[in-house]
Amino acid sequence: MKSGATALVAASLALTVWLGSPADAQAGEEFAQSRLKAMSDYMVAQSAMSFTCDAILEVVTEDEQKLALASSGAVTLSRPDKIRTMRSGRFANVEMIFDGTTLTILDNNQNLYTLLEIPGTIDNLALRARQGKARR
Repeated sequence: MKSGATALVAASLALTVWLGSPADAQAGEEFAQSRLKAMSDYMVAQSAMSFTCDAILEVVTEDEQKLALASSGAVTLSRPDKIRTMRSGRFANVEMIFDGTTLTILDNNQNLYTLLEIPGTIDNLALRARQGKARR
């Protein structure tokens, strides 16, 4: 009897969701891709932007204990060649600054920094980082 009641509840829930959702809320892949492209085009057209974020990284220990590592961050970008990012939390307090010629990375917790000569735009910086060529 218990499995029959569970099946009835599940079927009722599925029917309610199906009947209760408007047809236009079930967008197709073409619509989703066009919205994503419009958003991407808008972001690319911006010459300056900034935002903040909060993140939680969950780590599972060998004893299967979950730990949540929280941090906050901020990004300020000015195209074509300036970006500053900051991230802070209990285990990290770092900054990255790129001014079109030099990438500076600062670890405020350990009072350490590094400077890398990387002339060019933010796009060039991202390309070099992906290729692993932003290292000394």
